[in-house]
Amino acid sequence: MAVTTVGLLCLSAGMIGCKQEKEIVARNDTEQQVDDALTEQVKTAFGNSPSFKFPDVQVAVFKGKVQLNGFVSSEDQKRAAESIAKSISGVVEVENNISLKH
Repeated sequence: MAVTTVGLLCLSAGMIGCKQEKEIVARNDTEQQVDDALTEQVKTAFGNSPSFKFPDVQVAVFKGKVQLNGFVSSEDQKRAAESIAKSISGVVEVENNISLKH
């Protein structure tokens, strides 16, 4: 009887661990969807910008933090890209790694 009880306890603990793992995966999928949506919103905002199109700037988002990489022609464009990214609802932080073309 003791062996059966221990076995059931282990089985129950394993099932709980399984459930928690599925919840973590589901939560990560949701975070990824939010990040993907933010990425598209920032890219769209760049494309809709009347003064700068930012063709050489890449956008990556992780947990609401936007990372900008690439090249622009001026400091004004670099600042504008950061400002546009910061203006998107849901963006937590912007890391501006944009370099100037020489």
